[in-house]
Amino acid sequence: MKKIIVPLDFSEDSVNALDFAVSVAKKSDAEIMMINVIKTSRFDFFKGVENVATKGDFETLISKYGDFKDKIQYKIRKGKVYREIVEQAIEDKAFLIIMGSHGVSGFEEVWIGSNTFRVVSEAPCPVITLRKEFQKRSIDRIVLPIDTTFESRQKIPMTVEIAKLFDAEIHVRGVCINEVENELIKVKKYVAQTREVIEKQGVSKIVESVAEGKNKSKMALDYAKDINADLVSIMTEQEEDFSLNLMGSYAQYMVHHSSIPILACHPREDLVVKTFLK
Repeated sequence: MKKIIVPLDFSEDSVNALDFAVSVAKKSDAEIMMINVIKTSRFDFFKGVENVATKGDFETLISKYGDFKDKIQYKIRKGKVYREIVEQAIEDKAFLIIMGSHGVSGFEEVWIGSNTFRVVSEAPCPVITLRKEFQKRSIDRIVLPIDTTFESRQKIPMTVEIAKLFDAEIHVRGVCINEVENELIKVKKYVAQTREVIEKQGVSKIVESVAEGKNKSKMALDYAKDINADLVSIMTEQEEDFSLNLMGSYAQYMVHHSSIPILACHPREDLVVKTFLK
């Protein structure tokens, strides 16, 4: 059975992520593994040894999910937070990690963000990050930004899978830099090809459009807000200017600035969508 990993520190953000994960698990016939990590550094992701979660804490939380509670497990690990989350995902062969993008406020928020980026960057599976302000438990509209990079199109399979689970509408949004010669022509071609691929996968609710500007990530997020999207699908790497945090600046901007949940996928050498021209 599919497994969804949910990092949990009992903050509002992480419990909200768990609620959202349950809605995804019910649609995908998946089980949930909650992970609480006892940090080994005072600047790490969760609340610390003095607030270690107990068996009772987990069982009380699980009990609120009624009949679904039998499909929720938990594990307490010790070490570096991002590393333990990634290791659990590897051990469980998870198909998805769903986590809150902020767990605490104030100074530690900087370190929270850092660990979120590390999980997204190093996870063996796609990761959905969301904030506690996002309270919907359905996904009606997904924004799929497309540019001229081949990696941009590798997120199509997972996006389609999520769309099918929720019968969601996919908005294929071409984004290009207006100063780059011939980029608009290429993006329009790739948007049309993306629609063709998605239709062949059985998704009929598709909207396509193209925008020009100076910031691809901002264009994508602005569009997502305009249409009240519930998910934005991105790649963790789709540009040459990678940061020291192991994730492209495009992805970092999206995860950090988006009030809409982000689905982040990794490029894969073995994943080739043959319809597309490289």
